[in-house]
Amino acid sequence: MDYAMSPGGLMVHSREDWPCACCRPHDVADGHGFCLCAKCARGVIQRVAAGFDGLRGLLDDITDALTLLQGERFLPSLAVN
Repeated sequence: MDYAMSPGGLMVHSREDWPCACCRPHDVADGHGFCLCAKCARGVIQRVAAGFDGLRGLLDDITDALTLLQGERFLPSLAVN
């Protein structure tokens, strides 16, 4: 699977040729929802773990979409010690 949609409407994908709101924002068309590549989605999770509270609202959607996209493979890397 190349993409997953969270229940909140966030799409996370693993395609280098698709838009990403973080690393390829110029490719994101208005009205097509919010999408992140898997690399940037994991980066947001790391920033939240480091204390960036402004991104905390996206955490559930990102985690849900990453879990759907890659199953259990990402879960160990999401743990915060």
